[in-house]
Amino acid sequence: MITRFHLLFIGLVFTVISTTIAQQQQMFILTAYGGLFFPANVDFKDTYKSSSDLIYGFGVCLPLESSLFLIGEYGVFQSQAFLNTPNDSSLSLDERFWHAGLMAKQPLTRSMFLCISGGLNLVSVKQTTSSASVPEQSIEATKKIGYFGSAGLEYYVPDTHISYFGDMTYDYRRVRDKELLGDFGGVRIVVGIHLYMY
Repeated sequence: MITRFHLLFIGLVFTVISTTIAQQQQMFILTAYGGLFFPANVDFKDTYKSSSDLIYGFGVCLPLESSLFLIGEYGVFQSQAFLNTPNDSSLSLDERFWHAGLMAKQPLTRSMFLCISGGLNLVSVKQTTSSASVPEQSIEATKKIGYFGSAGLEYYVPDTHISYFGDMTYDYRRVRDKELLGDFGGVRIVVGIHLYMY
């Protein structure tokens, strides 16, 4: 479901990309990553029999200054559990993360950088139950704007347009809906690649 935040976020990213490309001397960076997400929800481990599951995503970084970037990201986390019930029912959790914020880079060596980022997020949460005898039913949390923070390292491969990075990000997303009460944010630990586009 498209919200005002989605439209504002997409509009902001495309506006800055268009301005950057028009200037021609500026670059932008495409990002792809994957790793583990550790949900903060207290019931996740008991329900899904694991403390984490896979997350993946992509994004764009746009330089504002030599060490300051505007970032936009989209991440996907999904997990499924099979419940020990007479109906052989299953439960799935789907969370989508939209990030819009700033990233600062501090050089540690000529090729290694410390990266700190933070900003606003929008986290959609949907829980679906199904079984052989009952039609699929979904509960979706009210969409609200929260925040995220991240720290990591980036290694720029000399004489290329590629860098590799690893980071840890915390997303805050508190759900107050009656059906999905609790914390659905969490911590992700990922590795990924930056492609520098000139």
